[in-house]
Amino acid sequence: MIARRLIKNTKYRTGHIMGRHEILFQMLPFSEKNRWKKISPDKDICIEGFPRSANSFFSKAFRLYNPTAKAAHHMHAPLQVTKAIEYGIPCVVLIRNPIDAIASVLVVDRTLSTRFAIQSYINFYERVWPVHADVVVSDFKETTQYPHQVVARVNQRYGTSFQMEPITPEVKDTIFSQLKETQKTLKQPEHLVAIPTAAKARIKQDVLQELDKHPLLTTANLIYQRFLAI
Repeated sequence: MIARRLIKNTKYRTGHIMGRHEILFQMLPFSEKNRWKKISPDKDICIEGFPRSANSFFSKAFRLYNPTAKAAHHMHAPLQVTKAIEYGIPCVVLIRNPIDAIASVLVVDRTLSTRFAIQSYINFYERVWPVHADVVVSDFKETTQYPHQVVARVNQRYGTSFQMEPITPEVKDTIFSQLKETQKTLKQPEHLVAIPTAAKARIKQDVLQELDKHPLLTTANLIYQRFLAI
């Protein structure tokens, strides 16, 4: 258990560091299957946020209405955002209140250090903050309930013509079904699927109690409130 925790935290920390530094970011290893997730000049949009901030939901919804658009997403790296701005590519930054986002990350992997999970949240949004005026920021509620409003703001800001309709219960079911299929294809346990589940809810209660007492959470909350204020 100790060895597994050490390996997991080292791997997570390495990826986190590489996602913040230009030269290391270019060296991030990608399989051919996932190479398209990384930002590049030929992308049409960038969708990025800290893990468990509705990245999967919004990306699926966006692709549903814009099947030919090339989207960079799911790298969870600040440099995805800054490089998108450099390339002149529309960018959406997703954010969620830290206690829920971080708790969800810890639910996915209980071997991950609580302190490092919180610090990762802080570091991600601190790196993004200097360019917040150049992107569209979407909070979790808007992202999951009103994604068409997010896309409308993207179109207004960048002069694009991306499509998105209000999410109906039927469309949401379609997106959830796609996420479940991805889970099955990758043979992941239930608590890894990017939708609410009973299994995740049970684990999350214990995580929330531990997380709520952590001194770093105050800093994470302050950063979150700063983004909400804009």
